[in-house]
Amino acid sequence: IVDDYIIYMLNALRQNASEIVAVVNGTLENKSKDKLLSITNNVIERENKGFDVWAYKTALDSYGWHKLEQFDEIVLFNATIMGPVYPFSEMFEAMSKRDLDFWGITKFHRVEHDPFGHSPYPYLPEHIQSHFHAYRKSVHTSQAFRDYWDSIPPINDYYDSVGLHESLFTKRFADKGFKWDVYVD
Repeated sequence: IVDDYIIYMLNALRQNASEIVAVVNGTLENKSKDKLLSITNNVIERENKGFDVWAYKTALDSYGWHKLEQFDEIVLFNATIMGPVYPFSEMFEAMSKRDLDFWGITKFHRVEHDPFGHSPYPYLPEHIQSHFHAYRKSVHTSQAFRDYWDSIPPINDYYDSVGLHESLFTKRFADKGFKWDVYVD
């Protein structure tokens, strides 16, 4: 079921995006599919496996790396956020003025232990929360980005989703020299 807040958010995003692909982890009822098709004809229904991480991978794979090179910025977000409260254009405009390779809306601050059991560090690094990531061409055309998504491990549960992807992506790419920030710190 696609709730109305999803349609509100996608309509707001459409004002700031040249293309939208909607990836659904599951099977859509007809009414919900029609709602999504009113916004984009690029709707992918997939098995409910891999959480948002594999939905993101599915969206990227559906375009392919060559076509993705044509985009200035790629935004991956999921339905665990609601909004916008203020127009997305304000956020995109503010972030466009920052010299960054990738960005998000909110940051999860460093935790001195790893509650997920996947971190190669003795702590959980500060990171952009995975409900909204924007990747500029400087990062999404890099071999490091492609290798990351081409070799992402299976995500079997919430702990894998946060522990193998969300909590580590920001540090991994910052360590490679890519600049990042969040809109709301």
